[in-house]
Amino acid sequence: MLAQSSPAGAQPPGLFYSRISRDFYAYWQGLAQRRGGIPLRDDLDPADITALLPHLFIAEKRADSGRFLFRLSGTGIRDIMAFENTNRYLDELLDGDDLETVIRMFDQVLEEGVCIRSIEGLTYSDRSYLRVEILRLPLCRADGSRRLVVGCLSRVENDCRPNPVRGAVKDKQVIRIDNDVLPRQAF
Repeated sequence: MLAQSSPAGAQPPGLFYSRISRDFYAYWQGLAQRRGGIPLRDDLDPADITALLPHLFIAEKRADSGRFLFRLSGTGIRDIMAFENTNRYLDELLDGDDLETVIRMFDQVLEEGVCIRSIEGLTYSDRSYLRVEILRLPLCRADGSRRLVVGCLSRVENDCRPNPVRGAVKDKQVIRIDNDVLPRQAF
């Protein structure tokens, strides 16, 4: 069993582009403060966050293989991604550098108990493009082990920042939100 980290501090203004990310992080943060550390899976109450449910996912790091399985992926994510993630492994959805980058982020969330927020570009087969904000946060199982990553994925509206590289996971901005210090930017 891993020790729990202290709960996250207040979010700096302007940290999130999406209302969905902002609302879900505030909800997770409230759970962390009540728990005195990383929330348990059982702390999540879908009735408290019905408007956010379509945008949420829960991925579990399988003890037997170390692979990440999406236990839950909301309909809003399916609509944005254009395919269903629920009950699929991460390595069935991504490959190459993108897969390795996401695995490292998921592992970092679990091992260090940090929250990671990213802005990513999705390029579709018809060459259309969409920017999304993805928030990844740790959750503990009932036994206290950190094997669950909960998060949300939502569209970034009115994003006017330049985008030199489109669609590559490895080329995104990542902001780490440590549970006991102010966010730091890493590139």
